[in-house]
Amino acid sequence: MKFGWKTWVAVGLTLALVCVGVATRDRWWPHPRVTAPEEGVPASWAQFKTSTGHEAHLKTGKVTCSDCHDLARDGFKNPGSAPCARCHATEAKTGHGGKVEAKAECLTCHVFAPTEKAPVCMDCHAKAEGKLPGIVHHKTDCASCHRPHQALSIVAADCTSCHKERAPEHAAHAGSQACADCHNPHESAAVAEASCVGCHEQARQAPAAGHPKCEGCHEPHSFVATGTSTCVGCHGNKPTLLASTEPKHAICISCHAPHDPGSAASSCKGCHQDVSVAHGSQGACVSCHKPHPANPLLKVQACTTCHGAIANADTKVHGPGLSCDSCHHPHDFTPPRGAGLCVTCHATETARAASSQGHRVCATCHGTDIHRPVPSPGCATCHKAEASSAPPGHQACVSCHEPHSATQKAGATCVTCHAKEAKGNHESVKAGCATCHRPHGPGGPATPPGCVTCHARATLPALHSVAAHANCASCHSSHGPTRSDRATCTTGCHADRRTHQTDAPVCSGCHVFQR
Repeated sequence: MKFGWKTWVAVGLTLALVCVGVATRDRWWPHPRVTAPEEGVPASWAQFKTSTGHEAHLKTGKVTCSDCHDLARDGFKNPGSAPCARCHATEAKTGHGGKVEAKAECLTCHVFAPTEKAPVCMDCHAKAEGKLPGIVHHKTDCASCHRPHQALSIVAADCTSCHKERAPEHAAHAGSQACADCHNPHESAAVAEASCVGCHEQARQAPAAGHPKCEGCHEPHSFVATGTSTCVGCHGNKPTLLASTEPKHAICISCHAPHDPGSAASSCKGCHQDVSVAHGSQGACVSCHKPHPANPLLKVQACTTCHGAIANADTKVHGPGLSCDSCHHPHDFTPPRGAGLCVTCHATETARAASSQGHRVCATCHGTDIHRPVPSPGCATCHKAEASSAPPGHQACVSCHEPHSATQKAGATCVTCHAKEAKGNHESVKAGCATCHRPHGPGGPATPPGCVTCHARATLPALHSVAAHANCASCHSSHGPTRSDRATCTTGCHADRRTHQTDAPVCSGCHVFQR
């Protein structure tokens, strides 16, 4: 049978309409859609429909494959979490944050694969994620506190339903979150021990040395320190300076701040504001006042406890029996310098020395070590010329000179020691002893001058002019009477006259030497 061209055109148009109808039947086909058409469905459908996600969505018959899968474009390829928002807009808007590295999506927690087990919270949260610590407590029943898809994602549970501890004093402050002030629900309870410094500024700025944990003094969940009894529990009963007479000294926290016990050395100022200490580098009161001495009645330690190089006892410095506090006053240990210090005990000497240019500074003669002053300095240290020229008997300078003013002592003259010589032949000499003698050099006659210096031979009377009488010392001494007895004349010069006029006691009775 032959068909005409018109017949073939009609057949072609019919086939075209059938194809278009098949492609668009879902839009106009009057019968209901099937959930899982047998034709075109992968063989794995038998396994996938048993998964938690597929079973929950498809068993009611309200959701079809095409609601989530774009069958025309991707077939049954995994569509991801994007289609979920079509029905679960509220949940998608407040979705789970998930890991820091990769944000969670719906399929992270909701499983649609048949071989995959539905995850639990601890699968992700058992380990730390970024700044979030891993959960080590309260691992079960997360939903009792957490609502993953609600605006208030955390519902505070009542801790006291399980925990009987109470801390009413600690929870009384404004803004308190009760147990959450110290405890993170997911962290170990031991972590709370280090959380105190987060709120307590004093503990953060001055961590207590030797007191590493707050609960060493504060009982957890009551937080009330028990005062001195707490200190004694670790440190025992210690002898305390003057505790029997000073009530505050018997209380540890009078000196030891609970959160800064190491600052006790500077705490004395709290009660002793009027005391200003200047003790070199040892400014703290406890340098001398030991807070916990073996003998609590000992108010102050001996100076020689530290200054043993100066003396072995406080009463053996600067001369026998003189104590440290004779020059060093309590709390002001720096004595005045120079004569200002010495004048306290040596007022007379310092007043005299002030008039002497070379003796004004005490250290010039007594040395610079005030703890070991030179008791009898040698004048020759400065007065070498005088010391080397002083004749025997004049070596002790202080015999004639007042040592501090360096002036001649009142009444100290040659006659003081040489009274007999002063009454001799030269008593009337106008210049006195200094005419022939000097107490020491460099001024004055080094040796007595010859007699003729004053007694010119041409002016001497009678037998003085005889040449044999030229040696004055034959008959005269400087300070004794004239010798004109027979023994003087007949022993040396006139031996041949011993028998001459034996009754005459002196030769000068006839042989005159005066006018």
